[in-house]
Amino acid sequence: MSALPHRAGPLPRRVLRRAAAAVALLAALILPAPAATAATATDDGISWSVTPADNRQGEGRANYSYAVEPGDRVSDALVVTNRSAAPLQLSVYGTDAFTTPSGHIDLLTADDPATGLGTWLTFRRGTLDLEPGESAEVPFTLRVPDDAAPGDHSGGVVTALTQRVGDSALTVDRRLALRVHARVAGDLAPGLQISDVSVTTDLSANPFGTVTSTIRYELTNSGTARLVPTETVAVAGPGGTAWLGDPATASGELPEILPGSTVERVVSVPGVRPLVRTEATVRVDGLVIGIGGGGVTSANDAASGWAVPWALLGLVVLAVAAAVVVPLVRARRSAGSRGGGDAADATQRDATAGVTRQA
Repeated sequence: MSALPHRAGPLPRRVLRRAAAAVALLAALILPAPAATAATATDDGISWSVTPADNRQGEGRANYSYAVEPGDRVSDALVVTNRSAAPLQLSVYGTDAFTTPSGHIDLLTADDPATGLGTWLTFRRGTLDLEPGESAEVPFTLRVPDDAAPGDHSGGVVTALTQRVGDSALTVDRRLALRVHARVAGDLAPGLQISDVSVTTDLSANPFGTVTSTIRYELTNSGTARLVPTETVAVAGPGGTAWLGDPATASGELPEILPGSTVERVVSVPGVRPLVRTEATVRVDGLVIGIGGGGVTSANDAASGWAVPWALLGLVVLAVAAAVVVPLVRARRSAGSRGGGDAADATQRDATAGVTRQA
């Protein structure tokens, strides 16, 4: 586990805490796998684990997932175990989850106020003192607002350890979290939006070879459901025509995108033939995940860009130049040869005439 220290000098405390929390163990601390526990460990031997409690909400869970109605109250608990040889004092709180522009699920820092599901979570205690090897159960309640919008809401239950580095004013913030998902009953409206599509194409020294096009775009989960998208990007010639074969394509499944989040995509498509202009089409199909699923949604967009085959054009120019220049040179040489022969004949005629006059 890595952490970035911050200095509590003349800078505002809020800025310092945010800088530390933003880099210190944020994404790696959310459970992505079906394992029921997660643990942090550092070179100083500090380690603890968190797991959902086994109760009427379920057993052996990887995280928390609820199907709720507006106004519902759900009681659950978190089990925290100190796996260190030293006592630990941890803070416990809830916050919102989001998908980062790079496509990873992350949590707001402690300084960023929650506005979504994080505000629905309340804990019986906000701090936890654990002796070495000790475990404790931390009850919490998920209170769904009466006006909660239908669809998926995501957040996290966070345990955090803040430590001072030696005698300095530096501190590190280490966090370990479990994801919390709640699907509020009502009409589910999945949606995707593609924007800011652009395409650039590499140059090639091979006049007859293919090149790679790079397509950039932004993908937004504009609906109310968690989605796992699958993208397909195709690059063809002018007008979308598949010149000299089928369009070059690239496709694959993307990580989950939470509602309201935007990811920035960069897709490389090899095997493109540079034909002055290229047209790239992007299609994304989103599969709804979570309790009960919910269907699919899709979006598409396109963009065009230059793909000038400079090497081929250079070769054509050389060929044209050769076709024009070589005949001219040959013609001049031929004309020069004929001109020299005529001069010799004239000289011979003059000499012959002189001899005749003398006679």
